[in-house]
Amino acid sequence: MMGIPIRKFICASNQNHVLTDFIKTGHYDLRERKLVQSFSPSIDILKSSNLERHLHLVANKDGQLMTKLFSQLENQHHFQIEKILVEKLQQDFVADWCSEGECLATINSTYNTSGYILDPHTAVAKSVADRMQDKTCPVIVSSTAHYSKFAPVIMQALKIKEINQISSSQLYLLGSYNALPPPHEALLERTKQQEKMDYQVCVADMNVLKRQVEKIVQKQFLGKVS
Repeated sequence: MMGIPIRKFICASNQNHVLTDFIKTGHYDLRERKLVQSFSPSIDILKSSNLERHLHLVANKDGQLMTKLFSQLENQHHFQIEKILVEKLQQDFVADWCSEGECLATINSTYNTSGYILDPHTAVAKSVADRMQDKTCPVIVSSTAHYSKFAPVIMQALKIKEINQISSSQLYLLGSYNALPPPHEALLERTKQQEKMDYQVCVADMNVLKRQVEKIVQKQFLGKVS
């Protein structure tokens, strides 16, 4: 709409591939689908908050239709859009998904060929983009996370034996690989601070949590504990 010459968007999903299935079929179906935890948790979704807004645009801002579809999704756990809307959606999007094994393999191969470490979400995107592109125009993968946030997964992908469960040790080890992008200094510093912090496990009771927060506030700002 802004005039940027984007030919297609590639929707890349992990094993929670409800959006990929919807773009291919026009059927949003949650009836026999359970959320599966993956290496890329930010795209572990069943109900997409962005989809309603995009369908609203595709359907010429038909608010009544959106209310009908997403009420049906809430009550019956599925809906089907008309063929004309599926075709309009597919004018903008192609879609596929990436397994956990393919995610790890993409991280590994990208590092070995370029020295760049992908975070698991970007690895899902690259794995699908490599498969979907037809090499007739450039493909841009927009990375939104730093691999340091997912150190155990990255170490598994790069076949690094874990020497220590401490997060800062894992980050330092990854930093020794001289990879791109460089280590996330702010995250490393924050991790070191957290390891020095005192903490207490509370029971799942609102009043207990309130009392604990009050103690922390008093200690931090008033220098006393009652």
